[in-house]
Amino acid sequence: MRQSTGHKKSHKVRNSILIVLGVLLLLIVLALLWYALKISKIQYDTGNGEWSIDTEISIPDEGETIFQDSDIPVVDDGQPIEVPDGDVWKDENVFNILLLGTDERSKEFSTNARADSILVLSLNKKEKTIKLVSLGRATGVPIPGRNDDLLTHTFRYGGAELTMKTVQDCFKVDVEKYIRVNFHTFEQLIDSVGGVDIALVKKEADALNQLTSAGLTEGENHLTGAVALQYCRLRSIDSDWQRVERQRKTLQAAAHKAKTLNLLELSGALDDILPLVKTNLTKGEITSLLLSAPGYLGKDFEQMTIPVKGSYWYKIGVDGREMNGIDFPQNIRILREFLYGAE
Repeated sequence: MRQSTGHKKSHKVRNSILIVLGVLLLLIVLALLWYALKISKIQYDTGNGEWSIDTEISIPDEGETIFQDSDIPVVDDGQPIEVPDGDVWKDENVFNILLLGTDERSKEFSTNARADSILVLSLNKKEKTIKLVSLGRATGVPIPGRNDDLLTHTFRYGGAELTMKTVQDCFKVDVEKYIRVNFHTFEQLIDSVGGVDIALVKKEADALNQLTSAGLTEGENHLTGAVALQYCRLRSIDSDWQRVERQRKTLQAAAHKAKTLNLLELSGALDDILPLVKTNLTKGEITSLLLSAPGYLGKDFEQMTIPVKGSYWYKIGVDGREMNGIDFPQNIRILREFLYGAE
């Protein structure tokens, strides 16, 4: 019995649909395998969030303060630092991640490191905004079982867990997740996106030329990872106030540059960077963040530095260590409004 022409056409259409669905299914499986392979490269912190203080560590006082403004007051009261009581502020629409840049120059992370850069990356899932806050590394904070010390040193005493707890206690910010990179990772990050374009003032270009012999000039320059790292660490020409602004500026430039990468370039960049990142984010949380990423594309970071100007002073700690004392209530209020909006 012959099949009708209509029946043959229907059979061919059905087969074509099955082939297309099969190809789509294969592509989906391959994409999922690609994604699983990529995020498996990350170093995951699978601890339970507990921390302990290493009371045997002695960190020499480098005599550095973040804010070296000549007009800030000097307070040598020998009094311990106190932070106000109060609850940590939370909002279901705001997801905060502590970004930690530790000072190793190798591929490996070590326990003998300090948090050279401390920033809060805040994502507002409702408004689709990205906010980036630099926390002054020389801010004096109370540390359980030890004398008051610099915020940067909390990482050396108790790792990322202690630094997160200190930020929560002192600034009342809901931050329970962190991402850690080091100097080596940062260089690789910048190089993996093809470098970044940064506008330099003359004194920045001159200082970087002395450090790197990169032949930079006043105006826009293309920076490699090695030069970008020096740019982000530069403070000899001014102070750490400007340095943290350079760090945020470079992260913004890298984010804009990453948007221009094609799939092959992006895959290569992830291969370079992900093995050099450590985090306590889960794979599920990372997946959720990536799925929401399109809503943030093209957005500039809203930025600020804590402590704000006029709210800090030069302080000598109870053991003679130099640090910045700050008005915690004022900075808590300003930071809360910046991240969560007016109460």
